[in-house]
Amino acid sequence: MGLKASVIATLDAMLSCLPPKRQHNTVFASNATLAFRRNGISDRTIRRHAAILQELGLLVRRDSSNRKRFSKRNVTEGTALRFGFDLTPLFQRFPEFAELAAQAVREDDQIAYLKAKIRAAANDILQAEPDDVDALIAIRTLRRKLSLDECYSLLAGLNIEAVEAEQPCEAVVAGEEKMSGNDGQNVRHHHNSNKEHIDKREQLPPKTLPSNLRTIPLSVPEILSACPEAAQFSLTPVKTMSDVVSHARTLAPMLGIDSRNYQDAQEQLGIEGTALTVWAIMQFHEKVQKVGAYFRSITSGRNSADFVPEQLVRRLARAQPI
Repeated sequence: MGLKASVIATLDAMLSCLPPKRQHNTVFASNATLAFRRNGISDRTIRRHAAILQELGLLVRRDSSNRKRFSKRNVTEGTALRFGFDLTPLFQRFPEFAELAAQAVREDDQIAYLKAKIRAAANDILQAEPDDVDALIAIRTLRRKLSLDECYSLLAGLNIEAVEAEQPCEAVVAGEEKMSGNDGQNVRHHHNSNKEHIDKREQLPPKTLPSNLRTIPLSVPEILSACPEAAQFSLTPVKTMSDVVSHARTLAPMLGIDSRNYQDAQEQLGIEGTALTVWAIMQFHEKVQKVGAYFRSITSGRNSADFVPEQLVRRLARAQPI
């Protein structure tokens, strides 16, 4: 979309001014408040960023006669005048952004795979011919950030038909211990991803959870109260658990949770348990280095044995200001 990080930060500051429970998407905060939340940028910069966001169709600026931002209700007619930054267009395009985020995750995964394949191919070549120019250039090129097309081009430039280490995924024998190097998370939910091996044979299916870990189901109001960050991104009112699940599936790719890991989580935690986990992570995702790895660790990895989504949500509820 061509948005710079500074403009996105201003948009984030605007979003932070929206109350979790509301019937509108209008920001009434003054430029001074927005500047404070943006670590003291100038009033001029706020106006410039707002103009960029409006030009891109992410907000509508509704100015009052005195340029102040406020709302005025008509109790008799049940209407209201709202003057400020209306972010409704942003929320309406939420599915589009979710798909873009999912696409970016898929592309990043593909780039990471291709870079590993290029490195393996170059090493295979250098073992036979230590002075091969193309292989040496490929190794040096991998040090910088590459696009998907650049990776394919670099791989095509290597004079090698196959990489010895590459094998079809179907070659894994069913029933064998499946191990994968993943960024993990310890069971206490410290938001600091560390690499671990995930042994799926150690996972406990939902039906075998110890009795002391079973918990009373959460109501929708409890979920909304505990996870306002997730709630504010919903385009429609969340009234049922079906709404909670549907919204979680929309949020997941934006957090970097791919469909495969989401499906694995559902097999362990169930549909509602997985949705609750996504809602909860949305509340503190900025503190997690790699959300996808953290989600995988607590839902289908070694750290999933004692993980109960309802308990995490209730801890978040207790942390909310009264």
